[in-house]
Amino acid sequence: MNIGFVGAGLMGGPLARNLIRAGKNVLVHDLSEEAITRTLAAGTSGKCAKNLDELGACDLVFTSLPLPQHVQEVMSGANGLYVKMKKGSIHVELSTIDPKTAEGLADEAKSKGIAYIQSTLGKTPNHAEKAEEPMFIGGDQDAIKKLEDIFKIIGLPYNVGSIAAS
Repeated sequence: MNIGFVGAGLMGGPLARNLIRAGKNVLVHDLSEEAITRTLAAGTSGKCAKNLDELGACDLVFTSLPLPQHVQEVMSGANGLYVKMKKGSIHVELSTIDPKTAEGLADEAKSKGIAYIQSTLGKTPNHAEKAEEPMFIGGDQDAIKKLEDIFKIIGLPYNVGSIAAS
């Protein structure tokens, strides 16, 4: 499974590093070269994405970005990753976003044949680094089941059912 990770900052970086430490193929994109370098130093299975378009070929894309509008800019619209991702791929949104934005992303993803999962994170970057980050996961239940082992690598997953509950 090829994994894309957009946002390697305070929370995303540790989660991406956990995947790399576990030997997963992770393509990392961030605006900060320092964040990318720090994340890729966790192991040998991570690579830097030269641009966001490269993540379109991934089976799974995580986003961990500061604000809802950043997630929308990356994923939505004519130039967003939803247009570039293949049918059957999965988007896991880790940012703290409002329910309206999450529902809009879920609807757009579904219209493109992409599964959407919302995962609210419950503690600090230190917990994330140690894979002890509570993850309140909701959304496409088939996709959640498919990613159970991935979620256990990066944190402590709790399936809350719908994206409205996460």
